[in-house]
Amino acid sequence: MDRDDLLTLARQVLTLPTAPYHEHHVKAFVVAFCHNLPGVRVEHDRVGNVIVKYRRPSDETSAPLVFAAHMDHPGFEILGGNRAEFLGGVPKEMFAKGVGVRVYSSRGVVRTKLATFDLSAWPKRKLVTLNLEPGTENRFRPGDIGMWDVPAFRVSDGKLHATAIDDVLGTVVMLATLAEVSQRKLRSHVWCAFTRAEEVGFPGVMALIHSKRIPKNAFVVSIEMSKERPWARIGNGPIVRIGDRSTVFDPTATAFLLRAAQRCQERESAFRAQRCLMDGGTCEATAFVGFGYRAGGLCLPLGNYHNIGRNLRPRAEYVSVNDLEQLVKLTVAVAAERPDPGAGGALLRRQVLSILRTAPRKLRKI
Repeated sequence: MDRDDLLTLARQVLTLPTAPYHEHHVKAFVVAFCHNLPGVRVEHDRVGNVIVKYRRPSDETSAPLVFAAHMDHPGFEILGGNRAEFLGGVPKEMFAKGVGVRVYSSRGVVRTKLATFDLSAWPKRKLVTLNLEPGTENRFRPGDIGMWDVPAFRVSDGKLHATAIDDVLGTVVMLATLAEVSQRKLRSHVWCAFTRAEEVGFPGVMALIHSKRIPKNAFVVSIEMSKERPWARIGNGPIVRIGDRSTVFDPTATAFLLRAAQRCQERESAFRAQRCLMDGGTCEATAFVGFGYRAGGLCLPLGNYHNIGRNLRPRAEYVSVNDLEQLVKLTVAVAAERPDPGAGGALLRRQVLSILRTAPRKLRKI
């Protein structure tokens, strides 16, 4: 998928409203997009996660490679009248009086501002009231989605800015990957799991794990957008994520992803990738690792994580367009590699042996 097509897809998805428990707009796009791809099957679980499966007839027995990303982003749920609840993790300073909110109602988009923030319920709940202008009193209905009133989508100076990049752009990466895999008719067994409500404690991915719809022999790769760190800079390429705030991921999975990145660089000298611990948050790879899966992670370094901008005011999130392109190249390369249970371990053993060969002489008994 070339840059123009990738950015068109990103615009189509990133301009859709979403919030934890309210991913229906993104989900509808995902389902419609995947139904148009030859060789894929779309399934749904009991809580509304979407599992898209691609498998070539010549690859019937291999364990699936499962990419996973969530369709929600921190946002507001309208409770009724001018009351709303923010779902997701942000500091309380974000809820200053007069901060702009964009509400997607059944009657159109309404721009409004925060009026009050209920500190008595913090941090368990983030309850606010909105300032309703004359003529907008009856525009909102319970369940409407609100998002910070920041640019919904903009590309400038090599960066993509949007309201909800984390982790809606992860869903874009998976859609682009499926499109490439399907078009090339790769001999692969690739699934993509589009999950719900990650931002409020993983209920979507945990339902997926408990349902056993992802086989235990699967190779799972969480795709995320992760807070930029001093050692993981925007513009330096996609990241093979060795761990998050809670844990480190499966080392054989990480070794396999690093090998795929190395092969991308061998084919294309301009390709760059990073290997980093991204401790800005906990991602779905931790859930999979905690329940016995071989799981690794890929991510992009993200600016204004969770829309937390300068002076703790809402700002659009942003990533490097070049990083995004290279991440899709990497996910397609990973899909083409067809990982097996012993591949990562073999790579680690070879790496250790190569280090051993650098010793100036053999160890002797003393």
